Amino acid sequence: MDKHFEEIARKAAGTLPGNPAERQERLRGYIKRLSDGEPLDAVRRDFVEQFSSVSPGEIAMAEQSLIKSGVPLKEVQRLCDVHSALFHGKTEQELIESRLAAASKESTSTGYSALPAGHPISIMLAENKGLVDFLDELENTASNPSRCAAVFPRIMALFSHYAKKEELLMPALYSYGVTGPSQVMWGTDDEIKRELRTIRSALKDDAGNAVIYNGRIRAVAKRIREMAYKEEKILFPLCLRFFSDTEWFMIYGDMHEMGCAFISDLPSWEEAKRYLNDKKAMLQKDAPDDGILHLPTGNLTVKQLRCMLKLLPIDITFIDDADIFQFFVNEGHVFARPHSALGREVWNCHPPEILPVVHNLVEDFKAHKRSDMEVYRWIKGRPVGVHYMAVYDEDDHYIGTMEIVQDFTNALSHFGGK
Repeated sequence: MDKHFEEIARKAAGTLPGNPAERQERLRGYIKRLSDGEPLDAVRRDFVEQFSSVSPGEIAMAEQSLIKSGVPLKEVQRLCDVHSALFHGKTEQELIESRLAAASKESTSTGYSALPAGHPISIMLAENKGLVDFLDELENTASNPSRCAAVFPRIMALFSHYAKKEELLMPALYSYGVTGPSQVMWGTDDEIKRELRTIRSALKDDAGNAVIYNGRIRAVAKRIREMAYKEEKILFPLCLRFFSDTEWFMIYGDMHEMGCAFISDLPSWEEAKRYLNDKKAMLQKDAPDDGILHLPTGNLTVKQLRCMLKLLPIDITFIDDADIFQFFVNEGHVFARPHSALGREVWNCHPPEILPVVHNLVEDFKAHKRSDMEVYRWIKGRPVGVHYMAVYDEDDHYIGTMEIVQDFTNALSHFGGK
């Protein structure tokens, strides 16, 4: 898939002035100069002289090739905000927007205007607009302790926006060989989320001294604005270039599982709803409920098993021996489980920083070095247990991994909350 992406990216670069290979080498050079500590202004001055425009595919390939050449992902990620600042005003999307605005003499015209209101990218753009409006409000209160402490918790809606990006858009890009931007942005998202949690806890413990956190609030707000820029000028155009209508329909269906961020509700997309309803009807027709499952301890119809699973207040996922995400039950609703993730490699469903842990765990299961692992921690303010178990057949051959996630809030309430 990498070659497929690279070919499309080269064709996109070929529509821009200059030799595509030379443009790529120069882009990598600019990012490398930033990595080596050269001031942004100096690098950007050279960039502006050499480039009249740059495509999202070119930026993706530049970041991706740096990672492949051995530049640590953490280093590329550390410079994520600087990278986006380098390209301000020069991305292909921005040039399209400026031409449309000039042609219509309306500064609000954008290259996304042809998308339906319920299209996933339209929803993400609306959330970004609401996010930027909120950041303006937040920064206006940052020097007023009581107002800041009251307003700040609303920023946590950003987690829902990032979840839609990380679990619906980025993994789908992996299947087209586009890994660089997703890896870098996902890691930066995690840093932003950690800082937001830290500030929230500090304000909760000492709201009267919110002014102390004024600088940190403004700093993280700047990073969030840069991330919104990179989404709109790099990530979203890449997704629109690669994804099929069917993929967008599936992403739309999964978005409702993840809620809204900075907008009141998710707009309807009738074309996607028709597709999803037809798909559901077809699946029910092809998989009748009256099939019998013959198990060692008794027999069940498919319908009986399906209804029983819906009663379990837990999340269950299963990946097979080829590391493919094959099945889930999500009645506990601790994490979002997108249907569009089914059939993907498990590696494409996790943030880069924990991939080594996932790799080691699965390899240990396959090698019979261990058969389970339990983790208990607070997630979204709830006491949650996560249990990973190796699944072996009657001959002790590894056939997959099962994950069970359970919220223990109700159970702990019967023990005095301890």
